[in-house]
Amino acid sequence: MKPRPASARRTAPHGPALRHFAEAHWAREPVVVTDAPPLGLDRADAHALLVAAAEHPDPVSLQLATADGELHRPGSLLPGPADRDLDGYVARLASAASLDGDGWLLTAVDPLCRDFTAWSRVRDALAGLWRYVGWPAVPVTAELAVGDRHHAVAEAGDPGSASLTWVVDGELTVRVRPEHTGTEYELRAGPGDLVHWPAGSRHLDHRAGPCTTLRVGVPARTAAALPLVTEAVRGPERRRRTRVGAPAALPHPLPARADGRLSIPAQLTDAAGLFTDTLAGPDVEEELLARWAGLRSAAGLNPAPPPRPAVPLTGRHRLVRVGEIVRVATGPDDALWAANGQVWPVRGRAADRVLSCLRTTHQNTTVTDLARASGLDERSPHLHGLLRELCRARAVEVTPQEPLP
Repeated sequence: MKPRPASARRTAPHGPALRHFAEAHWAREPVVVTDAPPLGLDRADAHALLVAAAEHPDPVSLQLATADGELHRPGSLLPGPADRDLDGYVARLASAASLDGDGWLLTAVDPLCRDFTAWSRVRDALAGLWRYVGWPAVPVTAELAVGDRHHAVAEAGDPGSASLTWVVDGELTVRVRPEHTGTEYELRAGPGDLVHWPAGSRHLDHRAGPCTTLRVGVPARTAAALPLVTEAVRGPERRRRTRVGAPAALPHPLPARADGRLSIPAQLTDAAGLFTDTLAGPDVEEELLARWAGLRSAAGLNPAPPPRPAVPLTGRHRLVRVGEIVRVATGPDDALWAANGQVWPVRGRAADRVLSCLRTTHQNTTVTDLARASGLDERSPHLHGLLRELCRARAVEVTPQEPLP
């Protein structure tokens, strides 16, 4: 292996750590940041997330790998309630007869959506960086991994994505090979460190002992937006097809002229026209705006935890805003609101007055006081509809009602 370049050595930025990292290293070179702001996850959080993921195993979202390859049916080798903590799980696998003392790596893809507290902490950590480098327009992926004595034997990773890896515990060594330089870097990180390499890189991970990491992949190429755009077009196109009538099925075999050339069926032309009309209409843009608002409020961390049940409110309930509320205008008096990955439409200027009150009030306020400040009746369905969605999205917390005088 080539000597480790100077840029791959550990760096300890001073002042706002993320700002220094963003300005000096982001999307430029592999680096280990030793004093990055904390991720907000510890070993107990990682263990709880892995147990929750194992309760609903999915071949795509949960993988257990050994030096011989991935185990397709890990069964009892997955973490469970009997494992008191992460140490207990690691110890159990170290003595598992089926592993015969070999190293292993358990990876859960996007496990955070099952725990809002864990999800929001990671979201906040990412949001701190995005404020300096720009907010991702497409979802980022999160992989929580715990392993012991595991060494990757083949280069892995998506070269189209930049990588951010927080080391929760243990020691991680990564060999990174950026495709545009041909230089190989060796990055060594310990608990609390953040490892970064830019898009266009391949990597090999090595865990000499027990090690837990959270890796976030940040798509960096234009093609990464295609699935998002395809989904955004699909809904409006389906609705438009319902309104105008679905084109008839294509004929089979396709009509051919006497010289053997195929004729373009009218149904295919109609389908192309339907697609073009859909793109020219406002629905696709509105769908993309809704998806952007949701991703912005989630710092790109998708999927987000589902909304919580609604809470019936009275005028004496006290409210306090605890999360950012993103507003995206869709018309003179219409907008999309988003919080914690949830998106919903709002109408009317009174909604903006409610939002302004919530954003400027630093202490909790009653529903009655909020209604008075925004010019609405405290029993207004419009007001309660706004507050219901904000509470369900966890942007507003509700405290018990004030006692009667």
